[in-house]
Amino acid sequence: MAIIFELVVNFLRDEEAVAAATDELARHPTVEVRGAQLPVTPPSVTRFRSMDDQLRYIEFSVNPRGLGYGGPGPSPPFKARDLGDDEMTRVGEQLYDLLRRFQGYGAAIVGWDPEPLVDVDDLESDYLTDGSISGLDGLVLSDALIERWRPEGFVPFAPGYSWLPYRGSQNAWG
Repeated sequence: MAIIFELVVNFLRDEEAVAAATDELARHPTVEVRGAQLPVTPPSVTRFRSMDDQLRYIEFSVNPRGLGYGGPGPSPPFKARDLGDDEMTRVGEQLYDLLRRFQGYGAAIVGWDPEPLVDVDDLESDYLTDGSISGLDGLVLSDALIERWRPEGFVPFAPGYSWLPYRGSQNAWG
């Protein structure tokens, strides 16, 4: 089983935004860790469908190669298990910088296997209680969702988006 540190984005049903994000990723294909440029994987794009085969949303995920358990290689020029939490946090910050270049998404987050945290229907039913989404530091939502849900604690992230500020990441290897 792979455990991967990644950026996961819910592009709703916007195929053009997925293509634009893929092009943006091609212009910024690495993150810096300990002076090394680690390649970011090409996007994994999954189209989630409803029981009646209607497109629910498009999930887009990317990760720096070699930082997870069983994830895609090649291995970095250092042992990933030796990275400090501050170094993992800087990787997360670089992935959020990449996200700031994207448009057309509904929800996004960086972390260890955070895919379930960008399903807008699940966020609304499972995490949104009394106008509060708690424990999801780093969650970015479109301003349309912010207006609809009116959750507490969100601040501007990029034009058209707000977030619960990222507080960093721990190294899951440790």
